[in-house]
Amino acid sequence: MILRHFIKNTVLAITLCLMFIACEDRGTFATFDKPQPDNSSSLTSFPKRILGKYISTDQASTITIENNLMTRNHNFDFKVSKDSLDSSYQLVGDTLKDVANSSKYKIKLRGDTIYGCLNWTDTLFKISKDNILKKYKGYYFMNTRLTDSAWEVREVSLKNGLLSISSISSDTDIQKLQEISETNSDTLSINYTLTRKQFKKFVRQEGFSHKEIFTKITTSVK
Repeated sequence: MILRHFIKNTVLAITLCLMFIACEDRGTFATFDKPQPDNSSSLTSFPKRILGKYISTDQASTITIENNLMTRNHNFDFKVSKDSLDSSYQLVGDTLKDVANSSKYKIKLRGDTIYGCLNWTDTLFKISKDNILKKYKGYYFMNTRLTDSAWEVREVSLKNGLLSISSISSDTDIQKLQEISETNSDTLSINYTLTRKQFKKFVRQEGFSHKEIFTKITTSVK
């Protein structure tokens, strides 16, 4: 029971930490009233050139891009005392089995200490009516519906084997949005209306300034 609580609480803590860091890094948030770029056709799948698996710069997670799906797999090393195990766990060779939910963890036993790795996967984007993928030149835009008139937009690009996933990050990005859309700087609104031309200008000015970089490690996805 102690180990189960440890694993559960560790995953929760890491998830909350990642959310907090993301919010801290991005600093601010903005949405668009329509999927962007406006008046551009939606793609039914990710292009073949960006399919594959990518690893983060800290090597703590990987991105997998399939036909219509982008997922992120996280890894976290842990260690616990062998004495923390109870009857809900079975230690068989190099595998720790959770009897309650049939989960299995590859481990190493050194003395009375168990070393292992937590592994879980998040869905970042799955093409659907609420998740629309669009393209502008060498950029792809993942539009996620938050409400009927509010879409979160992330920019994706691939250059020289490096995958970049970018979002609106700072007050500078917001200032660019306000200037391009001619929105009053005193407004408290975070939802913007941009024409196709205005959105392209925002992209050219590098309005999506918060970037996560991943290195391509394989072009095939099983």
